[in-house]
Amino acid sequence: MIAIRFVLCGFVTGVVWHMLSAHALYFLAPDFAASLRSVAPHPPRGGAFFFAIDLMMGIWAVWLYSAIAPRYGARATAAAVVGLAWWALKTLQSAKWAGLGFVEPGAGLVVVAVTPLLATLTASWVGAWLYDRVSGPQPRPGAP
Repeated sequence: MIAIRFVLCGFVTGVVWHMLSAHALYFLAPDFAASLRSVAPHPPRGGAFFFAIDLMMGIWAVWLYSAIAPRYGARATAAAVVGLAWWALKTLQSAKWAGLGFVEPGAGLVVVAVTPLLATLTASWVGAWLYDRVSGPQPRPGAP
């Protein structure tokens, strides 16, 4: 039963993340994907591949929230910690593109690193809210 909650709440979180991050990159860095295609050694996988990865990241975010909520309390603070952790991992992963030479370590990398921040915070909050709704009330830290 717990695994079903993670998966379903994680799917919603992943969909929110996917929609927000895809739109942010489309509007803030429209030439980013085109620049990658011009130097990529293999053809792109397509939208279904990225969507599946985003769903898995959503499940991970909900799992992380459930793991830290007892320490921080089931509220916005824990969701913000999850969002910042998710953003840090995503940014470090994106920084590899600069190391591989696909993205210049200037403005392009900054856009790729900064645009997911609002998306991860929002998606984490949505996932945390939904997880709390389906899980019922949780005890506060330090409560008997």
